[in-house]
Amino acid sequence: MHIAVLVKVVPDYEVPAGDFELVDDRAHPRYTRMIGLYDENALETGVQLKEEYQATLSVISYGSSQDIAILRKAVAMGGDSLTLVEGDADDPYVIAANLKTAIENLGDVDLVLAGQQSADMDRGVVPGILAEMLGVTFLPKIAQISKDGDGWRVRQIPENGSRELSFSGKGVLSITSIPENVPRIPAVRAIFAAKKKPVNKLACTEVAAVNFRALSVDIPQMETVCEFLPMDDAGETARTLLTKLRAGRYL
Repeated sequence: MHIAVLVKVVPDYEVPAGDFELVDDRAHPRYTRMIGLYDENALETGVQLKEEYQATLSVISYGSSQDIAILRKAVAMGGDSLTLVEGDADDPYVIAANLKTAIENLGDVDLVLAGQQSADMDRGVVPGILAEMLGVTFLPKIAQISKDGDGWRVRQIPENGSRELSFSGKGVLSITSIPENVPRIPAVRAIFAAKKKPVNKLACTEVAAVNFRALSVDIPQMETVCEFLPMDDAGETARTLLTKLRAGRYL
């Protein structure tokens, strides 16, 4: 069994909203870069499948060669190899087409796992486009995966509740976050070993972009209003609070 996990290096997604700054409609380059949170969930899921089924686990990323040092964490967590497609396109169709090439270069890949959405643009569309290009099944918001004979059984987490699904053949699955796939902390020995593993670099292939472009990216203006209510009469305070919550349509 061969599993590929797609990871993306993004600006620090834990920067407080009040400190966040844009340059040319993107996060300021001064922010620390890291693997996206949902991608780490997908990576942990892939490592668990590798351990359970003795699978091969390949890590693939689209981005800058400067990201290699960060991507080595994915290898330290359990990846067997790292492939980087060097490119700077922001178009999901271009990214998906280049990821497709990287996957095909790996040979026979049974499952492709990706984060539910990236931690920077939050679009969540690349896995679906990629599945269409590969001609395989696509299922989003997957929490658990197991072999089911010649196929797969998965648990999907939609907006409300969950459901069990099965499919046969190859597939692309976007992985959501659950307590069972919280990313592990790599061992020190694995971190040093990951630094010695070679990186397979691929040049970005020219692909016609889809017919849209981003016009602007804005940071929402955050306003906090704090009002202290007197506590001399708890009943009256509760009634005042309810009135204000209803007036603000919070109830």
